[in-house]
Amino acid sequence: MRERDNAFESLREASESTLDIIRSHAAEGEVNSRLAPETVAALRDSGMLSLWRPKTIGGHECDPEAYALLAEMIASADASAAWIMHGVAASWLVLRSASEDLVDEIIASADVPIIADTYNKPMNGERVEGGFLLNGHTPFASGSKIAEWIAHTTTIDEKMYLTVHPAGTLEIREDWDTLGIRGSSSNTVVAKDVFVPQHRAIDISGEIINTSRFLGPLYRMPTAVVPVGIASVSLGTTRAALECLNDIVEHRVPFGASSTLKHKHLAQLHYGRALSMYRASRSYMHECLRYSYDMAEKNLKFSNESKADMVLASTFVLQSCTEAVREVARASGTAAIHKGSPIERALRDAEVTSHHAFGSESRFASVAQAYWGLDIDYPLIEIE
Repeated sequence: MRERDNAFESLREASESTLDIIRSHAAEGEVNSRLAPETVAALRDSGMLSLWRPKTIGGHECDPEAYALLAEMIASADASAAWIMHGVAASWLVLRSASEDLVDEIIASADVPIIADTYNKPMNGERVEGGFLLNGHTPFASGSKIAEWIAHTTTIDEKMYLTVHPAGTLEIREDWDTLGIRGSSSNTVVAKDVFVPQHRAIDISGEIINTSRFLGPLYRMPTAVVPVGIASVSLGTTRAALECLNDIVEHRVPFGASSTLKHKHLAQLHYGRALSMYRASRSYMHECLRYSYDMAEKNLKFSNESKADMVLASTFVLQSCTEAVREVARASGTAAIHKGSPIERALRDAEVTSHHAFGSESRFASVAQAYWGLDIDYPLIEIE
């Protein structure tokens, strides 16, 4: 699926049709720390929660660049909505090596199942008859209050697994009270002697062997492609901020001035900087995604350096877009300081996104480690 394809055009039109609904309920999501039911329904009905679900089981199996374009559009209306898209998409990628029984359970649970996931601090698991007994807690399970399934990392016999539970199995500690991305319900989940059957544990530390439903080039992409979802949130947030600024400068007359803000040199300067950061980071990421997907289509092997390239592009987007939104705020002046204004929210959302492990500032060093043949401090670069 490419931008020019009919399939993509259909999804783009479906995405555009949801924007007014999603935008109108964004504030409700912020207050309740979870997406509004209307937003969830719009994402499901439009196909935005099935973009990386295999075609063999009713999904769209978008290539990463098509996904990025659609997710950016959704993020321009509500960053938290695109954040949930990212979690669901990432889960479908990981499910490529899951047992057929687990995939069957998930697709039977809802027409468009939502999988909340977190790859943060792993829980502890011990082997028992028929599966594993889990204890511990882990934060940032995005979508925890709206999901049919919750997945988290677990260490078992010194190996890393993703263990998957039906909603209601884990305790949800409602501690998602944050600066931005407030509607994502990225709460801490807790397990106290929770049993998980063996077929719901996915080995994510070893060689990935795709099952029969996951054979397209998308599922030959390394896990390092996952940060594209977070990068798309940043791009959509920046795009919304720039669009808001374009409206502000047409009508706002600064105190003591006789002309609108668009005539002020300082506003022009900050806007130009922000626009260049947005366009440069967007172009860079899309070029990287096209090149990487071409490798997957040709069934070429990804080296640590080629996987690091995707992490580098995503990191550059997160960091550049955060600075771009700050430039927008500088250009808009006091229009950015009012609680609930679009630029105020963009500032908060961009700041939170920039600290995500997938694209925090420290990832620049992780990429250098991959290129220089050093021990890599970020496992996502090394795993398949």
